Amino acid sequence: MKKICVVTAARSEYGVLKWLLQEIAADKEYTLQLVVTGGHLLAQQGHTVDAIVSDGFTVDAVVDARLDLSSPSAVAASMGRMGEGLAPVFARLQPDLLIVLGDRYELLPVCSTAFVMRIPIAHISGGDVTEGAIDDGVRNAVTMLADYHFPGTEDAARNIERMRGSRNHVWAVGEPGLDAFSRMPLLTRGELAAALGLDAGKRWCLMTYHAETRQGLADNLTAVKNCLAVLAEQQGLQTVLTYANADFGGTEINAVLEAAVAENPGVFKAVPSLGQLRYLSFMKQVALVLGNSSSGIIEAPSLGIPVVNVGARQQGRHLCRNIIQSGSSRDALAQAVSAALSRSPDTSDASYWGDGTTAQHIMQILHEVL
Repeated sequence: MKKICVVTAARSEYGVLKWLLQEIAADKEYTLQLVVTGGHLLAQQGHTVDAIVSDGFTVDAVVDARLDLSSPSAVAASMGRMGEGLAPVFARLQPDLLIVLGDRYELLPVCSTAFVMRIPIAHISGGDVTEGAIDDGVRNAVTMLADYHFPGTEDAARNIERMRGSRNHVWAVGEPGLDAFSRMPLLTRGELAAALGLDAGKRWCLMTYHAETRQGLADNLTAVKNCLAVLAEQQGLQTVLTYANADFGGTEINAVLEAAVAENPGVFKAVPSLGQLRYLSFMKQVALVLGNSSSGIIEAPSLGIPVVNVGARQQGRHLCRNIIQSGSSRDALAQAVSAALSRSPDTSDASYWGDGTTAQHIMQILHEVL
């Protein structure tokens, strides 16, 4: 049996990988090896390694990099510890293939370690462009290290072809985050209201804002405060605030979110991690998605929910018709939020990101090439 190792370091990335993990685990030709590291081990991120175990997966190794988000140099030092911890894990597991997804900085120590140890790498969701974050450079570096490429769109596949000078081993398979909509029954509005302590009779908003890693901390905090101020002005709107990712600035952003809840407890509710089921279920029920998360760019169009995408973090990505691009000033946000709340759902071009069968497509290709 071929041993396929998947490394996950963040809650968002695990939710997207979940369906492929299930496919690999159920396949009689493969043995799934699951390695958990990074933000999954942080209490302030929801200690989401527990969610992985509760989903029924066996965790073959945990690599605690003692993630320190206090400064860029501290994050870089954490990356060094991650690579140091992964080397003996890879030596013990001896995988035939490593699968990684996305563009977070944790992929650099994961993939550089595997590359030096001659472990073939398959990269999901390469070829995108996000000019407002260091993720762009990470994603492209992983593309150059990887052997097999599973971008979400044809545009991304062409970008990989230009970078590598070849279309060999590049397959546009759709974005795996969309698989959840065809595989997972979502919670009802009543169930969500009970679970989150919300008023089902009010309009809801989902806000997910992550640090723009090419901007300074002060600019990020100003943007978050402006978002919260505009949302607080909307009559009859309750907003769930999900914590920022495990990046430099994330801790400070989360503190601002908690302060907003303390000031406006009936308007805001902060949650470290909703988990994929509650996150997507809540997204389906909201009147507005606000922030700079890729979920607003990729998953929200399938539901047609109006989205206000804030700032430059996702700059360069395709924006479907349900998305309004906004600056981070209070005036710009107020105008964008007002326009979004007056819109009707629009799914007219959601198929750009795929059809919700990505895990199946990847498995078919793996059977051909391994």
